[in-house]
Amino acid sequence: MPRMHRMLLCLGLLAGVSCRIEDHTPTGSRRDEEAVQAIVTRYARTLSDRDWSAARALFWPDATYSGPMLPMDSDTHQAVPIDLALGLLARRLEGLDARRFDIRVLRADYRQEGDLAGVWLVTRRVLPVAGSVTDREWIEHMVLRRLGDQWRILSLAATPSRRGETRAER
Repeated sequence: MPRMHRMLLCLGLLAGVSCRIEDHTPTGSRRDEEAVQAIVTRYARTLSDRDWSAARALFWPDATYSGPMLPMDSDTHQAVPIDLALGLLARRLEGLDARRFDIRVLRADYRQEGDLAGVWLVTRRVLPVAGSVTDREWIEHMVLRRLGDQWRILSLAATPSRRGETRAER
C-alpha cells in the first residue's frame, strides 16, 4: 500500500507541476491596449462633437477611409484619403442640429501583433437622411500602427450592419 501512495503522490506532483498557466501575450500589449482603446474612444467622441482637427490628429498622414460616406442607399465603397473623407463629412453636416449625427461605440474587439493593432468595432450611428435621421449599427475595422511610442489610425473601413438593419427613422 505505501508503494501505491507514493506512486499517486508522484503522479499528483507531476500533474501539479505541468498544469501552469503560460502567458503568451505579445510584449507591451497590455500597455498598448489602453492607448489603442483611448484612440477608439476619442475617434467616436471627436466625430460626434464634429471636432474635425482633433479627429484628424488620430490618423497618420497617409491614412485611408473605405466605406459609404453618409448616404445610406450607396453600396459603393472606395478607399479615399482620410482628409477627403473628413472634409466631405464636415461639409455634409455643416449647419445640421447636433442630434442629427452621433457615433457611439457599442463593442470593440482588440488584437495586437507588435507595432500593429486591429480593432473590430460595432458602432451605433445616427445619420441625417432626407430631412430625417436614421439610427443603425455599423461594423468598422480600424488598423492602427505604432511608431516609437505613438499609436495612430492607419486605415478605417466601415459598412452598415446587415444584421441590425435600420432601427428606426425619426
